Amino acid sequence: MISGKFFALRVCGHSMEPRIQEGDVVIVRRQNYVENGEIAIVLIDGEEATAKEVKESADGITLIGHNTAVYTPHFYSAQEVKNLPVQIIGRVVQSIRKF
Repeated sequence: MISGKFFALRVCGHSMEPRIQEGDVVIVRRQNYVENGEIAIVLIDGEEATAKEVKESADGITLIGHNTAVYTPHFYSAQEVKNLPVQIIGRVVQSIRKF
């Protein structure tokens, strides 16, 4: 069992298809870090929250959508991460889909 504080978000958009689809509800464990390759909710410029696979390095952070026809990977430099800011607010632990 995973412990911690959790929240839910309804997904808008197609960038994480086919794994996570528009209209799905994702359950998110509130945390400010994830391991490389995990899917996170990332807040960009304090306004836009997005679900993406995360790859971090000393140079910055790359956000990767699984549907490359809709979303190409986007790199934010370490300076952009600090100035915009780009913040990890949680790790997606479950996706719920209505049939």
